[in-house]
Amino acid sequence: MGMQSRDADVIVIGGGIAGLGAAVRLKDRALEPLVLEAESRVGGRMTTDRVNGFVVDRGVTLFGNAFGSMRALVKRLGLSPLVCKGKFSVGIQGAGGCRGYRSGRFEDLLFDRGVSWRARLASVRFGFDLLRHRRALVHGYSMLSGSLDNEDARTYFRRIGGEEVFDRIFLPGLNGPVGGAVDTSSRVILMQVLWNLLVRGQWNLTDGVDRIPEAAASEVRVMTEARALRVDETDSGVQVVAEVGGKQQTFRARALIFGVPGQLVPAICPGLPQDTRDVLNRTQYSRIVNAAVALSNPPNTPYAGYAFTEDVVPGAEIEMEHLRAPNRCPVGTGMAGVFLWDTTRRKRLDAGDESLKQQASDVVEQNFPECRGKVLFVHLVRWNIGIAQFPPGRLREMTALRRQLATWSTPFDFCGDYLDGLSSEGALCTGEEAAERTATKLKSN
Repeated sequence: MGMQSRDADVIVIGGGIAGLGAAVRLKDRALEPLVLEAESRVGGRMTTDRVNGFVVDRGVTLFGNAFGSMRALVKRLGLSPLVCKGKFSVGIQGAGGCRGYRSGRFEDLLFDRGVSWRARLASVRFGFDLLRHRRALVHGYSMLSGSLDNEDARTYFRRIGGEEVFDRIFLPGLNGPVGGAVDTSSRVILMQVLWNLLVRGQWNLTDGVDRIPEAAASEVRVMTEARALRVDETDSGVQVVAEVGGKQQTFRARALIFGVPGQLVPAICPGLPQDTRDVLNRTQYSRIVNAAVALSNPPNTPYAGYAFTEDVVPGAEIEMEHLRAPNRCPVGTGMAGVFLWDTTRRKRLDAGDESLKQQASDVVEQNFPECRGKVLFVHLVRWNIGIAQFPPGRLREMTALRRQLATWSTPFDFCGDYLDGLSSEGALCTGEEAAERTATKLKSN
């Protein structure tokens, strides 16, 4: 098929970091990609709002030192001068007070006098498991994690005698990052998050995380406000019917990569095999709200993040944006990013916007009384497709799908965080992986 107007070698549906990572890799393999993004800007959950001088990262807020693909992409895009080292210490507030843990300092857990010797021994066992399986915990290598994907996190900690450390530290500390589902998530997901973000440490960008997808989009052809309606396989490749600016257009290419959440794919591509449709339809994401509370004066706190036990503040955590990365707030001000989710104790997310803004302000003022009367505004971001959910066995099912894709004769492929774990690194790795598979297929034809 020759190149025609609006045609490409490969169409990528979805302009999040997975789809854009795929597109950049395709370009590097001498192929012409075209990205169709339904929203008015690229980035997906890696977008940033700038409001009255405050820089609000809407979804993704941190990158782990183990995020090798993200660091390589940043270098490839010429953004390395914007990289800054992160220091994300966490305070966990329980009924008995606040305990602090430093990023990259696992010994803080081992020498925590606030937990029993039994709990500390369980932490030693857990640390040993992290080290023993560290290669399988790196995003992009989840195909090695099958043996870890056989039980949920609570069952695992109960088995190693660590119920206390789970209930008092990991449940409150990691419930937000996994979408309020630590109890039911596979233990491999909890281990991924801890190893890649907390044990290995973090980094960030000085001017908002959206600099990465925006820079990637500048290197390839992207159409925004282009919503794919139907995808079909043809004799010469693929055909996509999309709504662009209120009008339907047809695009043709040799192959296509879906860079959207898995559960959205079957509706627009009815020709997929039924077993693949079934796997994709089982994709689930949690809902979550990010409420950025701008403050005329920052609170006096030693920690960049705060988590809470259920009896103190259910369904909430705080990231101190002015401590997380530079240039997030005007000089002398502060900002608390309050993440909210539903719990059995409190249902938050069905409330209206004003109620959620008030809830976020209340969380900040309750824990930092010096912030009362200091709230300038609250910037609210709702994520109905927020954080991918991985109950036991789900990651193993996704790695099986990725192996199958390598042998597919059809012109379709998939990428996204739902295939590899919770992080932006997992999304990017699957995008680059899909691009490599697609390039290999096209060059062999």
